[in-house]
Amino acid sequence: MCAPALAIAAAAASASASAIGTGMSAVQARAQARYQARIADRNARLEGEAAASALDATRQQALAAYRDKAAVQGRQRAAMAANGIDAGFGSAADMIADGDMLASEDIGRIYAQGLNSVRGFDINATNQRAEAKARRSAGDGALVSGLFSAASTALSGASSFSKLKAQGY
Repeated sequence: MCAPALAIAAAAASASASAIGTGMSAVQARAQARYQARIADRNARLEGEAAASALDATRQQALAAYRDKAAVQGRQRAAMAANGIDAGFGSAADMIADGDMLASEDIGRIYAQGLNSVRGFDINATNQRAEAKARRSAGDGALVSGLFSAASTALSGASSFSKLKAQGY
């Protein structure tokens, strides 16, 4: 093979290899971004499950507090009745009302803490879904960018080939 033909073949091979490598890198970058998006989607689902679990735990804790409140009131009323005190009047009624108020405050705190926990899980799930969307978009962008870069490399190689041809090689 003569030197000019070898130069043309080398230029064509170099441009082809570079374009193929760029294209493969773009495909790989997209695949990696899609994988990361699937992980973020899975994390979002797990956060949603954690939120549901936290909400259920909050309900159970509140139910336990309501049961405790009823048990305390029952013991108070039984003790008052055993001592001949009318639980519906005066200081005895005030004591039961105070117990109701304190129990209601405790139950309110249980719900506030539980809902705050659920809110945190919901925020994390939303962030994970946004992350998944961004990863998919980045993967698509990497693919498009890589394809344009591969095309540019191929065109550059064709231009080099054309110049060599014009010089008589």
